[in-house]
Amino acid sequence: MMAKKIKIKIKISGIKITNGKYMLTIGSVLSLFVFGLFDSLKGSTISALLGELGFSYSLGGIIVMGQYAGYFAATFLAGRMLDCFGHKMTLVFAGICMLAGVMCYAASSAILLLLLSIFLIGMGLGTLELSGSNIITVYYPEKKGRYLNILTAVAGIGAILSPIAVSALFGEGFSWRMVYYSGVLVLFPVTFYFILIKSPAASRNEQTGNFTKKSVAERALTPLFRNDFLTMYIANFLYMAAEMGIATWIAEFYAAGTSGFAENSAKCLSLFYIGMTLGRIIGSIFVDRLGRRSSILFASAAASACILAGIFGPSALSICVAVSGAFCSIIFPTATAVISGFPEGDSGRIQGFYFACGGLGGMFGPWIMGIVSDCCGIKWGMVLGSVFLAAISGLCFRISD
Repeated sequence: MMAKKIKIKIKISGIKITNGKYMLTIGSVLSLFVFGLFDSLKGSTISALLGELGFSYSLGGIIVMGQYAGYFAATFLAGRMLDCFGHKMTLVFAGICMLAGVMCYAASSAILLLLLSIFLIGMGLGTLELSGSNIITVYYPEKKGRYLNILTAVAGIGAILSPIAVSALFGEGFSWRMVYYSGVLVLFPVTFYFILIKSPAASRNEQTGNFTKKSVAERALTPLFRNDFLTMYIANFLYMAAEMGIATWIAEFYAAGTSGFAENSAKCLSLFYIGMTLGRIIGSIFVDRLGRRSSILFASAAASACILAGIFGPSALSICVAVSGAFCSIIFPTATAVISGFPEGDSGRIQGFYFACGGLGGMFGPWIMGIVSDCCGIKWGMVLGSVFLAAISGLCFRISD
């Protein structure tokens, strides 16, 4: 009896996709969920790590920077891997980096080993985020704004669940090492799933950026700094500087006692992230209908105004700084949809550089806002976040849908 190859077709939101596309789509969702879960894990466990090993806050800061360094490196490497090897191999690489990094990090006590381990974790996280986003932009070009917002909302869910899980494990007497070891229970099946993915044969040229149609020399000459690309690089730098800066200093802003929410500073940080997640879910409904440029313009202007109202308005409006997360939420995924729509075959390489600029913003934004806070007070440090977002509004006039 002759076996028949059955091609499964599934319809999601009106789009018919083959079995391979379906597996890649699930892979993109898993990659962003794992990204959110492990990206926030360092913040939930760093105090326990420092206490056990007797490290100073400065060393703790260096360890955290190691993850950002890995993320930054991944944006270049993963972009090249996507163009050359496709989504499946890039996702498998990310899973291996995460497994190796997490297990080594949990077993390490020496600062150099911890740095190497968390660098691998950062490498895996950056690769997961870039790969997951690229799958959506390649296979769903017409609705990528909507789907990217949903995808980043999944990352937000992971970021919300992570501290809850850590708190529960700490409550049961587990150490920070066991928290990371327990993460392997998530990483192993996810990586195994990546290995099982079968890339759609008909679309392999698409997912690798039409690599077979362009020579290496031609690809090397692809302009990375066209005006439209440069605008989006700057916008992503500014956005990540604002988001990470606000997320880093918002608790201190409320704890400083200049508002009526000093006793609930940690809850205000949670509110910021909850707003980010809900905003992306709601934003996925209208970004493609309203227009991507208009959505970014509205969101960045509203977020900037929210922060200013929270800082300089009456005490009751101080909560607006935390609420700004709901408006910030759609900027990054919608901007990613914009740059992926520019005519260029090497989508992985271009998006890799775009993510790299965001990584730089994430590193330098909190640092610059901290310097301003030291010199002028925490209020003016937070104002800088509003300035970053207002600058994005200005850049919108250089962007076309």
